[in-house]
Amino acid sequence: MPNRLMPDGSERLARRLHRAEIISLSASLAVFAVIGVIGLFVWRSNSAEPATAAPQSTPTVVARPVATEPPSAPTAATPAPTEAVQVDIEPPPAAEQVEQPNPLDLIETWPGDRPFSLLLLGLDQRPGEASGRTDAMVLTRIEPANNSAALISIPRDLCIANCRTDPYRINSVYLNEGPDVLRQRVGEIMGIKVDYVMVFDFYGFRRLVDFFGGVEVDVTTTIYDESYPNATDTGFEPLYIPAGVNHFDGDMALRYARSRHQDGAIARDQRQQQILLALRDQLLTPRTILQWPNFLERLRDTFKTDVPFELVPSMLKLALSIDSSRVVQGAVGFDRGLSRTVIAENGAYVLEPNVPLIQAYAAELIRNGEALPAMEGTAASPEFADRQHLEP
Repeated sequence: MPNRLMPDGSERLARRLHRAEIISLSASLAVFAVIGVIGLFVWRSNSAEPATAAPQSTPTVVARPVATEPPSAPTAATPAPTEAVQVDIEPPPAAEQVEQPNPLDLIETWPGDRPFSLLLLGLDQRPGEASGRTDAMVLTRIEPANNSAALISIPRDLCIANCRTDPYRINSVYLNEGPDVLRQRVGEIMGIKVDYVMVFDFYGFRRLVDFFGGVEVDVTTTIYDESYPNATDTGFEPLYIPAGVNHFDGDMALRYARSRHQDGAIARDQRQQQILLALRDQLLTPRTILQWPNFLERLRDTFKTDVPFELVPSMLKLALSIDSSRVVQGAVGFDRGLSRTVIAENGAYVLEPNVPLIQAYAAELIRNGEALPAMEGTAASPEFADRQHLEP
């Protein structure tokens, strides 16, 4: 009788196959369960946090609104966009122009209550001579209260003593008695206190003009002087200067200022003032004022003056601020009875001055300058720096 408790071989094989099927099914169910759990977790995460749009670059803001297309319908993955807001944004204001500081502000301004006078002298000093006669004399009075000036030319043949017997001309005072006596004599004749004196000789004047590259002068009438003296005063060297704007070097500027045989001494005095104003306009710049110690060192032998060293920058700054239209010009001539021609016993022609009339005339010129309306700004502006400044 067979034993039912101990299965035979075929039965044992069947049982083993059955167990393998059960294990395989269980493993499959476990894998599907893990995948399901993971999928559930991912689904819940996506439903809790909606997807966000990818970051974009910062948009450009414009001043005026721009038409846009209507937004598309929202989707589950993309949140509905908020309503567009048109913003009217004004463009940022242009950067304010920073006013450039005036370099002349570094220089002390000349006091407005201190007018002063400067006697400019052109010395006829030849090579080898210790001194010479002052053949050019211009008294300059500057009024800082309203930025004006008066120029008064004094003729070299003005007689100050012994006019009929042994005439003593004013142009000999510097040579015989020195600058201080000449300062006093001029002050007495003009009725004006002379504060300072500045002297140029021929060499110094030529070198000054050449140092700055020359000077341009508008010649109103053609000049032809057949009797212009040569360099050694041993003969004549005819001078011709055409009318119109001329560029003079130092030598030609001196010739222009000295010529008198064609149109007389009064016209020569006017040309001297013209040269002075042209030099002021073309040579005097903020640069030359700020660098005046350097220029002074290089031009020290071109002039002599008793102006205190420390006052020069303020004087130049004031002179730069005076426009040519605010310069009153005059000369002691024959008109108004200011002087008359006298032939001395020795045959010399001199001018005998009428001192009271000369003083009244000088006072009138000064009043005319003082009567000019005050300028809104008294300090020289940087625009003067645009003036031509030539330096070798």
